[in-house]
Amino acid sequence: MNSVNRRATDKLISGDDLVEFAEEEDGDRPVGSEAAISPQSTPSEGWKIAIIDDEPDVHRATQLALQNFQFEGKSLLFFSAYSGEEGKHLITSIHPDTALVFLDVVMETHDAGLRMVQYIRNELKNQKIRIILRTGHPGEAPEESVILDYDINDYKLKVELTRQKLLTTAIAALRAYRDIITIEQQRIELNETLEQLKQSQQSLQEYMHTLEVMVADRTAALSEANQQLQRLATLDGLTLVANRHRFDEYWQEQWPILTQQQQPLALILMDVDYFKQYNDHYGHLAGDDCLKQLARCLETTIKRPTDLIARYGGEEFVIMLPHTTLAGAARLAQRILDAVYRLNIPHAQSAISDRITVSLGVACLVPQVDMAIATLITSADKMLYQAKAEGRNRYCVSQPIPPVSTQA
Repeated sequence: MNSVNRRATDKLISGDDLVEFAEEEDGDRPVGSEAAISPQSTPSEGWKIAIIDDEPDVHRATQLALQNFQFEGKSLLFFSAYSGEEGKHLITSIHPDTALVFLDVVMETHDAGLRMVQYIRNELKNQKIRIILRTGHPGEAPEESVILDYDINDYKLKVELTRQKLLTTAIAALRAYRDIITIEQQRIELNETLEQLKQSQQSLQEYMHTLEVMVADRTAALSEANQQLQRLATLDGLTLVANRHRFDEYWQEQWPILTQQQQPLALILMDVDYFKQYNDHYGHLAGDDCLKQLARCLETTIKRPTDLIARYGGEEFVIMLPHTTLAGAARLAQRILDAVYRLNIPHAQSAISDRITVSLGVACLVPQVDMAIATLITSADKMLYQAKAEGRNRYCVSQPIPPVSTQA
């Protein structure tokens, strides 16, 4: 076995416990896709995971790391292939409903895994299956070029993989696969509804206006479903606004642009007042619904395409406002306060109101080359704390942040 792959297999760990395997003889290698961890199970009873790798120990290590894991009450069903050609047959003819593929780059050829990616995406036209590319030969497939040039969902060096990282990767991939399948099913149902409406239109002319409205609604819903497919990786699963990862990503994009342009960047941190008491009194399902309503409220209040609304954590939201002055951000904070109040979500346990209210911290600066990126977040967080200390259901605005170098 290649020494890099040997180390990669040995790195699948939980805590400090190595998962090690003795070297195998060629005769110990399973054939094709017959090595399933649950051969008695039917595909409908579990999530199908394909391991395509020319190292048998990698197959065993992966299965051992994930063997007791269940996602949404269903077990993982493992199927193995040991070359790109075997993998094509496995995905095409035997298990076309595979949810996740752990795919080696270098097998019978130095780019067998990359060819497999192109085969799945371009020839099979399969955009649902999640592909996790793994390699023990990073020189054969540099990470940056692979991520840019191939439609994969993750890229890992085998020496990086621990049991915990493997579990995290599998959960994220299965969650995305589940959501894509759900959205596709909704799209199919919407298309069927549209077709039924078209067939009925000739015989139901008196209902033409109603039918047109229904078709428009379903067309809009279909368009939204297609957009969701593109946004899945960056959305908060509960509120459907941007998640923390997307906020950090957008922050890194905007900071150098605004630094070069010397344009202001404003930030609003928003926290729901007495949200723990709300959850304790009304229950967590009601709490989830409350956060969803607040997210929709923010989306209707903040309309510029360059602004970003994200769930920052728990009951906290953040609004990033490029090209916005401190005065402009303060006006927006007041509109948010008014809009939330008009939602009239009852809150019997609030110490300050009979309905849900929020507190906001507002800060603004013009980014500088030597300025710490966290400066603005820290300032907005201080203002949020001050708004709470002053009685909540209000916003507090920081003083303008001067362009002082962090080296001073």
